[in-house]
Amino acid sequence: MKFIIAKSAGFCFGVKKAVETVENNMGVYPKLYTLGEIIHNPQVVQQFKDNGVYPVESADEVSEGAVIIRSHGAPKAEIDAFSQKGIRIVDATCPFVRRIQKIVQKALLNNEFIVIIGERTHPEVIGINGHCENTGFVVDTWQEVQNLPETEKELCVVAQTTTRRDVFDSIIALLKEKYETNKINVFDTICDATGDRQSEAKEIAQKADVMVVIGGRQSSNTAKLYKICSEYCKRTYAVENTKEVLTIKTYKNDIIGVTAGASTPDWLIKEVVEKMSENEVFAQDLSFEEEMNKTLVKIRPGQIITGKVIYAKKDEVSVDIGYKADGLIAKEELGEEDPTVAFAEGDEIEVEVIKINDGNGNVVLSRKKVLARAEADKTIANISNGEIFEVTVKEAVKGGLTADYEGVRVFIPRSQIRANGFAKDVDRYVGQTLRVKAIDIDAKRRRVVATHGAIVAQERAEALENAWSKLAEGETVKGIVRRLTDFGAFVDLGGVDGLVHIGDIAWYRINKPEDVLKVNDEIEVVILSLDRENQRISLGYKQLQPKPWDNAEEKYAVDSVVKGTVVRITTFGAFVALEPGIDGLVHISEVSNKFVSKVEEAVKVGDEIEALVLDVNTEQKRISLSIKALLPEEVEETEEAAKEAAEAVEEAAEAVEEAAEAEE
Repeated sequence: MKFIIAKSAGFCFGVKKAVETVENNMGVYPKLYTLGEIIHNPQVVQQFKDNGVYPVESADEVSEGAVIIRSHGAPKAEIDAFSQKGIRIVDATCPFVRRIQKIVQKALLNNEFIVIIGERTHPEVIGINGHCENTGFVVDTWQEVQNLPETEKELCVVAQTTTRRDVFDSIIALLKEKYETNKINVFDTICDATGDRQSEAKEIAQKADVMVVIGGRQSSNTAKLYKICSEYCKRTYAVENTKEVLTIKTYKNDIIGVTAGASTPDWLIKEVVEKMSENEVFAQDLSFEEEMNKTLVKIRPGQIITGKVIYAKKDEVSVDIGYKADGLIAKEELGEEDPTVAFAEGDEIEVEVIKINDGNGNVVLSRKKVLARAEADKTIANISNGEIFEVTVKEAVKGGLTADYEGVRVFIPRSQIRANGFAKDVDRYVGQTLRVKAIDIDAKRRRVVATHGAIVAQERAEALENAWSKLAEGETVKGIVRRLTDFGAFVDLGGVDGLVHIGDIAWYRINKPEDVLKVNDEIEVVILSLDRENQRISLGYKQLQPKPWDNAEEKYAVDSVVKGTVVRITTFGAFVALEPGIDGLVHISEVSNKFVSKVEEAVKVGDEIEALVLDVNTEQKRISLSIKALLPEEVEETEEAAKEAAEAVEEAAEAVEEAAEAEE
């Protein structure tokens, strides 16, 4: 046997400091306690108990002496409870953990949305959350990220020191997708020693035949080490003491890798290695391969095994699989057009067991399923790098959409269909082709959780960045009117929208944007201001249009005849609209060639009229008009003229009476 022992195995800096703190304080106080087990190692904890140092869970269990805060730290409320009882506090919190506690304390004061990546029941995470008054949200999976509430606050993201790097990176990516408009402050608080230990364990597991992970059952980092090693070495064992080593079977040619959690003392690692190397139970005379060859293989449906071709016919292939019966592959399970060409006697072939007995004593095998799995594994390997691929949606289910991609089942959650928010009507996506990328892969079951929304969001962000890079204040650009509101018009500038406020649409007062612009109009606008931080662009349309009064003096020359519409009547005259933005005034004395006491006696609102231009003042924006000047001249009958006419009639009547009297 050959041993490969991890250099990073055993006590980390924080754990070593905590253990030394206990050792240095034994005998200093009449009674000494630890808040919880000082480390996740039962042997070390028992040694301290034998020396009078006992773990407690709360201040209620202590009346005097001192209490040591373990390397995981503790909630501030628990520490304060000991202080209030006069118990001396000896803080052995790991400096890396203390840094995280200070980060969340500051985030709480800044009213930030706190996210803690880690195991919610782990003492370290409980302690961290206790330092921000338990306002933090603890997440460890993508589902937990999706269940986080919406917020407009800035995000503060920290991680348990023993978090796996790949888990940390994937959750950060999901948070950035979910809260893409929020400012996210990410603090990489994973302990370097943890990362180094996990990387080294992975490297050794890839070389070893047997991997032994030493550490307490309650140790989080030991559990993570075991999971990592199991992914690369099938014969991985977790042991807590030397007795458990007796259950591990090894062979003379085995390479044995050894690593240990951060709470494992050096002496325990040494004892485990010595036990495995000295005890003959673990060093069999036969190699693992030789022992396996002593017996026939055991088979089960679904098992992938390698056999040798006995014969190949067009309709079937017979295979020796080392079992008491030979296997048969029917033509429909071959995956080859002509088996006689593809296979020859003695060829090694990988097959899947379909049925142990076909009724005639033969094992039913499939070659096609093995090829399909190999293709699926290849597909998994390709999409594991975050590559974008296309799927056609097969079915809408309660949680989202399903599709098949080269032998791999793809699931797209509701939250990952659209760029923003959950998709409500998922049925409409059935039959559609979507571009997706993997966010979670179960290689063993050949299943993939994918996102379409993240791709859309990324492409939108890139298009937005590209569009913004082409814009500058003062420039004239072309755009298309996409939407009209009461306060203005939104114009598409090619990937980003700008707003033309209603006051910047025309040089004259308008009631609504529709008075000038229509949806889908292509217009030229000037960029008035750019607010990149708030994603706002102010545009001007009227600035590129001539001002109505600029050429009014030439257009409405004195003594020229103009047409217009009466738009408003006052006591002193009528206002006539000549064109948008230019009104002329017909004074009451100029509305008729007859005497009128009210303007309404001559014209009404809405009347189309012709008038003579009397005067133009562009500075004061005034045009004087006359309707009377274009009417035929008539004698004006004033009140005085009427009186004189009446007097003349009366005089004539008197003259007639006098003449009659004279004749008599």
